[in-house]
Amino acid sequence: MSNLDLQISQFLFEFGKDIPIVVVEFLATYLFWILVLFVIFVSRKCIQNRWRLFMQSGFASVFAYGLSTIIGIIHFRMRPFDAFVLDPIINVGYPEKSFPSDHASIAFALAFMVFLYNKKYGIFLLVVASLIALGRVLAGVHYFFDIVAGAMVGITGALLFYYFTKHRRISSWFRF
Repeated sequence: MSNLDLQISQFLFEFGKDIPIVVVEFLATYLFWILVLFVIFVSRKCIQNRWRLFMQSGFASVFAYGLSTIIGIIHFRMRPFDAFVLDPIINVGYPEKSFPSDHASIAFALAFMVFLYNKKYGIFLLVVASLIALGRVLAGVHYFFDIVAGAMVGITGALLFYYFTKHRRISSWFRF
């Protein structure tokens, strides 16, 4: 682990202790589900590409999660609360990988897919995804570079899936 990653992460862990627990818990867990509901809402609001956006968002998030899982198997990293014997602010399954963040991967895949269709809602959701990722570090369940890698995996997954379905015959599957 790089020294910069450790310094940023420790700063955020300490900062997370000063924030009310309910705020950190909301950012790290509940905001994720609000993002998912908002993606469903935006999908319904997009008149022309309603089903395409909905289906691509779902498949892109599953793809990003799978990619994140494979990377986590190849490069397993202990969670910070295990490595530093900290008390995590939120409950997480044990022993799960820390790198890359699955929550960040899925959140950024969903947000970026919406961004590809609607810039206004997409920027808003990218900010929400960033808050989710930050909440995971504040809670002590991820290092800073875990969420950066998760964001990169999610955005890459969304771009690959968007490109693949747009420029291949598979795009006919999403014409409803």
